[in-house]
Amino acid sequence: MAYQTLREKCDNPRCPVCYPNWKEEEEAARRRAEEDKQNCITCWRNLQKEAEKIVSNPDPVARNRQINAAYAQLWWDDRRFQWAGLAAFASKQVGCGLLNAAELIQKSNRQRDAYQRWNQNASALERMSPYGSPRMPMPDQVMGEGATKVYQMLAMGNTALFLEIWPLHKFYEAFGLERLKRCYPERQAIRSSVNWPLKNIPFGVVWPEVISAFSAIDRGDIKGGVEFMARHEQLNVLQPAIYEDPMFVTLMRANQFAWALNIPTGSTKEVQLTLANKCTVTGGNVEQIPFSNQPLANLADPVQRMTFVRDAAGRFDQLLRHSLDKYDVENSLYLLAHPK
Repeated sequence: MAYQTLREKCDNPRCPVCYPNWKEEEEAARRRAEEDKQNCITCWRNLQKEAEKIVSNPDPVARNRQINAAYAQLWWDDRRFQWAGLAAFASKQVGCGLLNAAELIQKSNRQRDAYQRWNQNASALERMSPYGSPRMPMPDQVMGEGATKVYQMLAMGNTALFLEIWPLHKFYEAFGLERLKRCYPERQAIRSSVNWPLKNIPFGVVWPEVISAFSAIDRGDIKGGVEFMARHEQLNVLQPAIYEDPMFVTLMRANQFAWALNIPTGSTKEVQLTLANKCTVTGGNVEQIPFSNQPLANLADPVQRMTFVRDAAGRFDQLLRHSLDKYDVENSLYLLAHPK
């Protein structure tokens, strides 16, 4: 009976007989936990500031090149980061969209600036002539306004996605899965001190897809890692960030409709992913993954978009396993990682 009573006391970690130093030990454990928590926060802050430095260029096109390089370098540093390699190509494609939108904006601005200069300097007689002013076609001006919206949304989505996902990869790379799991909830502690471009998504949300992605990577399931990270990218970040904006969605659908039906607008582009380091590449061996040739296909629909992403991820994986084609892909990723 006495033995049973003593055993019950020893099952109590605060038993003063069995654990005379329990108070000191609890305090030491509390301090260790607090120090570990603070270390997590410090690591997140340092990585986030590093990410912010990469995207600090105010020019979205130049910033995009830095993002492409950082994604590609992630893949070069650790080939398990297959999502990052694919993201380098996808981000490069965003850069192509930025360049196309910028060209339309510049065309519209040149016409408007020429008209304004003429309007300020023309004589009264010249103003009366219906053909006296420089041409400022309404379609070009409308396309310029639309291109401005596309430019802004692409730049914002490109930057926000990088600020969300690049530090996660760097944390896992440096500290491993278990510490990532333990520290992930502490990321939100730096929310007030980061530059975060999204208003409708709080910074530092603990997304289950993130842990699932790195858990898959850790056990060697590279395809699973890509799938979970792609879901996080497309559904948790980009969907609310850009694909729920009514004007952006309308512009994307109009582009798809006009391109699929060959309507000569002069501004439509096919939605595709080219697994190369340049926007325009010709040749039979160039890998181009199209979104859809249907006029009513909707890139903003997460189901349709995830199908497109999975097709691209599958082809990317096949190329990396091919005895010869992998060198073309690796060369493109090297060039993306080292922009001139």
